Amino acid sequence: MDDEPKLLTVIADGVATLTFNRPEKLNALTPAMLEDFFAIIAQWGADPDVRVIVITGAGRGFSAGLDLGAISAAASEGGSNLSADRTAAARTNNAPQPHWGDDVGPALGHDFTRGWNGLITCRKPTIAAINGPAFGWGFILALHCDIRFAARSAVFNATFARLGVPAEKGMGWLLPRLIGIARAADLLYTARRVDAAEAERIGLVNEVVEDDRLMTHVDVYARAIAANAAPRALAAMKAQIWTAADNGYDAAFAAADLEQGRCTQTEDFKEGVGSYLAKRPPVFTGR
Repeated sequence: MDDEPKLLTVIADGVATLTFNRPEKLNALTPAMLEDFFAIIAQWGADPDVRVIVITGAGRGFSAGLDLGAISAAASEGGSNLSADRTAAARTNNAPQPHWGDDVGPALGHDFTRGWNGLITCRKPTIAAINGPAFGWGFILALHCDIRFAARSAVFNATFARLGVPAEKGMGWLLPRLIGIARAADLLYTARRVDAAEAERIGLVNEVVEDDRLMTHVDVYARAIAANAAPRALAAMKAQIWTAADNGYDAAFAAADLEQGRCTQTEDFKEGVGSYLAKRPPVFTGR
């Protein structure tokens, strides 16, 4: 088992799927896994063959969070422990950019850095397929995705208060924006477990799907986006969404107008209009 890759990747029909692969540990994360994870996301962000990114876990869990046992072992041997995300940030910063550049839509650079925010600054739609427990850092990675689908057996837990630490890795910023301050405070202060039904009710996930249908459902959903949405438009929309809560209306309106003017000069715009008028599926190239 130790020789098996801890991250599995597949790209098909524009959908790139990354699977955490430590099922015997409920996909608990190590610093090495995180470093590789961020690097893969950065590469996919620049890959024209990738239109949508899906993240899930092998076995019966999404991710149990940080592997505290691995961290303790590394510390006892004099190794680094929690610095993997800083190393990942440097690697992600050096990743190639999509051919359209990094100036599509509102600027993200002044609001977000790379590394843990790589799922946000990556200009591809990201989907978490939460197939079981998502605890601690695993929960946070799911929150950094644009869209979340949960299996009926999924359960969420912000464990930090019980460990004597604050809401880590941007969770205190993300969670209130998704479910509101009062509900975020409840989940963070109590460190209680939330099942899939409650997660759907409070807006933590987009939809709950039966366990045996989760990956099929997510794959169909992701492939529809990959086939029918123009990549540059998606990149601009993602930036609009992630800056919307902090930018004023006028700034958001101006940024949208600027990008609209740019998009109308692209091949994808011509293809989008042409395919709509011809009543046929579009064939977008990202140009």
